[in-house]
Amino acid sequence: MIPRHRSRLSGRQTGGLRWAATFIALGIVVELPTLFWNHTVSFLLFLGPGTLLVGSGMVLYLWSVVTRSE
Repeated sequence: MIPRHRSRLSGRQTGGLRWAATFIALGIVVELPTLFWNHTVSFLLFLGPGTLLVGSGMVLYLWSVVTRSE
């Protein structure tokens, strides 16, 4: 039988990871259609909101991994 252990992540940390994953997923959803759209606005959408969402998701991920609340 496999022993079961409690998660080492706190509730705040898992919440931060979920928000980070949400931001990254939304950024990819914004960036994906712009790859197939051949227009100047597509570059602006890719660079503006898409990069901002993915970047903020990565920063939030790193922040939630580095900070530990016990």
